[in-house]
Amino acid sequence: MLKYILHSVFIAAALTWSVRATAPELILPEEPVAPRPDARMLDIVDSYDAFLQEAIERGEAPGAAVAIVQNGSVLLTKGYGVRSLHERQPVDDRTVFRIASLSKSMAALLTGRLVEEELLHWNDPVISYLPDFRLRSQSQTERLELRHLLSHSTGLPYHTYSNLIEKGESTLSIMQRLTEVKLIAKEGRVYAYQNAAFSLIGEVIQAATGNSYQANMQQKVFNPLHMADASVTLEDFLANPNVAKPHKYLRQGQWRELPPSPKYYNAAPAGGVNASGQDMAQYLLAMLGNRPDVLSEEIRTELATPVVSTPIRNRYFRRWQGLRKSSYGLGWRIVELEDDTLLYHGGYVAGYRAEIAVSLRHGFGVCVLFNGGTGFASEAVPKFLELYRSGAPTL
Repeated sequence: MLKYILHSVFIAAALTWSVRATAPELILPEEPVAPRPDARMLDIVDSYDAFLQEAIERGEAPGAAVAIVQNGSVLLTKGYGVRSLHERQPVDDRTVFRIASLSKSMAALLTGRLVEEELLHWNDPVISYLPDFRLRSQSQTERLELRHLLSHSTGLPYHTYSNLIEKGESTLSIMQRLTEVKLIAKEGRVYAYQNAAFSLIGEVIQAATGNSYQANMQQKVFNPLHMADASVTLEDFLANPNVAKPHKYLRQGQWRELPPSPKYYNAAPAGGVNASGQDMAQYLLAMLGNRPDVLSEEIRTELATPVVSTPIRNRYFRRWQGLRKSSYGLGWRIVELEDDTLLYHGGYVAGYRAEIAVSLRHGFGVCVLFNGGTGFASEAVPKFLELYRSGAPTL
């Protein structure tokens, strides 16, 4: 039976989120009120739960986990299916998955915390922290800022040296090769998705703080948000007895279990975070303004401010209705719909898929994690939006 977990968390005194573009304007009550979900939301969550349960039962993935929150309340954290086809243990809300490129938004949050501590600034040149950093253009090298790393607007071609990450090379080693790459644009002008260049933010953070990216993430994000199962290393993943093993699709609902892969742990800011459904619920609450002690209104606004336009004819958005415009901010895609503005990201790594969306207008967040490289993941967010719009959740 679906179990709702409703608990209160304190709300920031000022919850207005102003995104430079077309973000919706939020109108606050004069007096603070106890947070509560929309009256219809529990029915919507019921229908979405049934949608996911049916999908796993018909073999769309071996297992999954979901987190749904709204207005300061956790509405659902739940597991579906099995962690491993070999061992058949059930997934629960503490089962750890790899969240793949959803890690990028957490890297941006961590950067924002260090900006508030004045250890970093969004417009700092990368070279001021990494003196050996070089692009083919010396002038662009000197101009490139942290903001450009986090928004995929460095001027490097699409997925520059992601292949070397997959071969196990370190971010610093790959950095030495960037002078070989012909630039496609000036910084800040063109969106071209990156993993290697994005992960340089981890080296910047280590240079600025004297502590590893892993230690900073644990101390400034996971611990204060009570993300008790989260980590950023393969060793931590393997040491946890409650993990979802990766799987590869074969045919007709059949899957093959894979050994856990080291891929992208060498680029942790881009794709190295491990987390459970419970962890992602806490993260969603923070992204919706319910943890101003960890994520201030100023930093939330920075993360949600468009930096560079992205194509809307993108494979991510084939099932989305009412799409008007898409941009990339800092670690997040910003998706403008006819009736909402979402922060969104999807991810894939070595036998896992992950999807996350945060509604700026309606104050809800949803995250779904899969332990299989399933195309069904692309339906996860659009289906939730469809149910929310309908107000009459029927399947």
